[in-house]
Amino acid sequence: MSTTADTAVVLVHGLFMKRWTWSSYRRRLEGSGFKTYTFAYKTTRQSIDLSALQLAAFVNSRPETTVHLVVHSMGGILTMRALPKINKPGKLLMLGSPIKGSRVAHKLKRMGWHNGILKHATEPLTSGVVAPTVFRTTMMIAGTSPYGMGRVIEKKLGPSDGTVAIDETQADWLDYHEEIDANHFGLLNNKSAIEKTIAFFKQD
Repeated sequence: MSTTADTAVVLVHGLFMKRWTWSSYRRRLEGSGFKTYTFAYKTTRQSIDLSALQLAAFVNSRPETTVHLVVHSMGGILTMRALPKINKPGKLLMLGSPIKGSRVAHKLKRMGWHNGILKHATEPLTSGVVAPTVFRTTMMIAGTSPYGMGRVIEKKLGPSDGTVAIDETQADWLDYHEEIDANHFGLLNNKSAIEKTIAFFKQD
């Protein structure tokens, strides 16, 4: 799919993040000709169902005909829940999204810390993506650098980006799954991840 004036990209952040986390991605995407928008939501202070409705409305209100999505971490779970209400065609690029559910979130719940830390994010992060019914061509980019805060909470992550385990990012409904040397938050600024994203959106 080639870059045109009628194609845009919406960026959806993950847990505790804000719009500014996409500065590197946005700069590179716009430099490659894509109009970009950032969607912000209250990751812990409102239900994911409400956030999904807001995301769908945001995407559908973009003036461009085609709208691709780049999503990080919990933003991937949110986006999959919003897709049934999104009527704009495009592709989906996920970065380290725990679509199988997060071991770290499960550990926080077992410890009883979820009410104070995760709040409304507890359910989506422990459930992941359940029985998805709407798809678009989707790529997952997972990090393999195991240095992150998640390992402090859950030491039995196995191969991971330090917060999300590789197997938590895998599913048979993904069209592409790639791994790069980056930790969970490093995915947001990783040159290889950004280049793979741009190439993915440009391919027919």
